Amino acid sequence: MLSTYVDLNVRPYRNVDLNRVLRIASKLGYVAVAVEGVDVVSNEFNGLKVLPRVTYKYVGKPTTNYEGLRNHLIVYEIDQPTMIKALTSLRGRCHLIRIARDALTGIKKKHINALKSCKIPIELSVKDLISSNSINYTYLKNFFKLLPYIERGDIELVVSSYAGDEYELIHPLQLIALLKELGLSELIATKALTGVPMKILRMVGSGV
Repeated sequence: MLSTYVDLNVRPYRNVDLNRVLRIASKLGYVAVAVEGVDVVSNEFNGLKVLPRVTYKYVGKPTTNYEGLRNHLIVYEIDQPTMIKALTSLRGRCHLIRIARDALTGIKKKHINALKSCKIPIELSVKDLISSNSINYTYLKNFFKLLPYIERGDIELVVSSYAGDEYELIHPLQLIALLKELGLSELIATKALTGVPMKILRMVGSGV
């Protein structure tokens, strides 16, 4: 069965040709990508589904009325662990939660319980995990606090590249192999690139 690999976080650098990035993503086997920071002029490129993404900083409550954001991937970024306790206000208002490095550093059991209760998938960024061509072990150590809950299905995980150009895209099979080396089971690693982001894409299509 052909896997449907999805990358929900592509952020092209200034002057990078988005079409070139999309072309390489398609060749690598991705069927859909979410793009942030540049205008998305079409929802398809050579068979690759393309959707716009918008990320807001979470301040304890939703910060937009979502007008004009139909068919957009809506993400909230949490940069302080204390903000995780108030996630119930985001139910039905966003598709994905991005936990920044600083927030992950200070995460505790009560924050993890809040993540479990809100039922919104969380995003792991490859660029946060790999810096200067090496593993960020501090980030990885803190991510391990969530690992048992992800493996049990209490928290759903999406793995995105945060690629700024085509050279930062990673073949999905290589990414799954890396995630397995870091402690994820093959099933959860695969779901983080396929099943969970595909479910989110269906939610985007039907509205938040």
